[in-house]
Amino acid sequence: MTIEQKKIALIHWITNLQDEAVLNQLDGFRQTSLRDLPKEVADLLVQSLSEPDADGVEHTSVRDMLNRSEV
Repeated sequence: MTIEQKKIALIHWITNLQDEAVLNQLDGFRQTSLRDLPKEVADLLVQSLSEPDADGVEHTSVRDMLNRSEV
């Protein structure tokens, strides 16, 4: 199973989940993961959330973003 397939499977599982205790555990894991991020990365995420989606740069890969054939 690819990572994309795993993510989709988890999204479907979470969407259908009815157990609030499990949801709380998942949310705790998410919060812990965010707290473990370097401050600079967390600041960039907060800044990104405050910008309108229309101002974002859509890309499909790092190569596209850097406009290079090799990274």
